[in-house]
Amino acid sequence: MQITLIGVHQRTTPVTVRERLAFSLNELPGALLALRQRVDEGIILSTCNRVEVCAVTHDGVVGDEVLKTFLGEQRGVDREVFAPSLYTYHNEAVVRHLYRLAAGLDSMVLGEDQIVGQIKEALAIAHAAGAIGPVLHRVLHGALAAGKRARTQTGIAAGHVSVVSVAVDAMRQFPDLLKRGRVLVIGAGHMAELALKHLLAEGCRNIIIVNRTEARARALAQRHGVAWRPWDDLSDVVAMSDIVVSCTSAPGIVVSRQMVERAAAGRSAPLLLFDLAVPRDIEQRVADIPHVHLQDVDALEPICTTNRALRAAEAQRAEAIIDGEVAKFIEWWAVQQAVPTIRALRERAESIRDAEIRRALARCPELSPQQRETVVALSTAIINKLLHEPIVALRDPEAGSELVTAVRRLFNIDDTPFHALHR
Repeated sequence: MQITLIGVHQRTTPVTVRERLAFSLNELPGALLALRQRVDEGIILSTCNRVEVCAVTHDGVVGDEVLKTFLGEQRGVDREVFAPSLYTYHNEAVVRHLYRLAAGLDSMVLGEDQIVGQIKEALAIAHAAGAIGPVLHRVLHGALAAGKRARTQTGIAAGHVSVVSVAVDAMRQFPDLLKRGRVLVIGAGHMAELALKHLLAEGCRNIIIVNRTEARARALAQRHGVAWRPWDDLSDVVAMSDIVVSCTSAPGIVVSRQMVERAAAGRSAPLLLFDLAVPRDIEQRVADIPHVHLQDVDALEPICTTNRALRAAEAQRAEAIIDGEVAKFIEWWAVQQAVPTIRALRERAESIRDAEIRRALARCPELSPQQRETVVALSTAIINKLLHEPIVALRDPEAGSELVTAVRRLFNIDDTPFHALHR
């Protein structure tokens, strides 16, 4: 058995490729059903920074190829497009990656906690699709627990810890617009609400929310005491705004060049556009319009690099916590790897005992029912005592796969596929 993860990340893969591989929330259930037909367990994590597919398979080499083919076919993208930047992890490396991810150690913004909600959402969708089994359940819940420990016991989560907060840092270069300008937030999901909270904390008061689902826009606006407008008014609201923050889950362009040209016409002050969505919401050609400043998630990377450098010491403390939590999982996994062998060993012993008891009792018809029960109990006790020490040894996390292999060979147990965590 093997755990495999493949993915692309903002650090190595441009947004032009990531947006082609991204899954919307609506697409995930169907994709997970298709994945489950190829693997034993699976989950898909798709955010603005990464697209990852994780699965449990019985054959490691086949598992790698299955996931790469699955990703390409599901997104309609040739493997040659994403192969140069694709990373692949196996077993312990997968566990460590997911634990670090839940702690915010592998995020664009070190220590950000938005990834926690994204992992929980991906896990819930995978559960609903019937794609999560005991291994990934243990891995992902362990990751969430490890991430919580790392955040509460270190300072990696102190200060600005989200892509939204980094965008607000960039807005501070234009203090007049940030304090007194008209701000449009497009979207009504978690990231939109996070943007709204940060903007209000900066003293912005002239904020309008626009979302395709008007009920969600209205509810978000009422919670925070700001205005909202219907989706059909989007072009008009863009035209009257000084700052636009777009973070929808739309599959295509939301803010077109035509909208921005109209908004920039006759404008002397800058128009700030922050596209925090993947796939991107704002047509990239707007960047060459005079007075328009466009930044997407990749353009915010320099600020994030500085953020990571400032938190290097806290990150080391968090890494130590993750190391300890990964070790706990490895111990659990070692026992799980031995379980099929233990079960098969006991079944082999019981089948031999049953056959010999039947033959022995058939040769002794004169035995009373009580004597027969004594003979059966004696045979059971002998089997249990003989198997006790081998089973204890097999359950020892330090035993490794060699002992499992030896037991299966010595007792001629069917070679059910298994794979050690260490590779």
